[in-house]
Amino acid sequence: MNNKPTAWYDPTNGAVSTDKDSPLFTPLGQVLPLYTQRTWVGLTDADRLELAEAQHGWEDLLIAAETKLKEKNS
Repeated sequence: MNNKPTAWYDPTNGAVSTDKDSPLFTPLGQVLPLYTQRTWVGLTDADRLELAEAQHGWEDLLIAAETKLKEKNS
């Protein structure tokens, strides 16, 4: 997972740049980091089968599915 900003935004003038020190930005203005949106990763058929076989109730299944999705998407 890439936690580094891919660009920067200056809300005082609406400028966006991949360079944090861009001359487009307002001097002494607040520059905000922008991040890329990650692609969602869902459960595979094998994941679903594994979850269905291992769980004993709806609550357990939901908790296990949520845990599996968090692992895949972080």
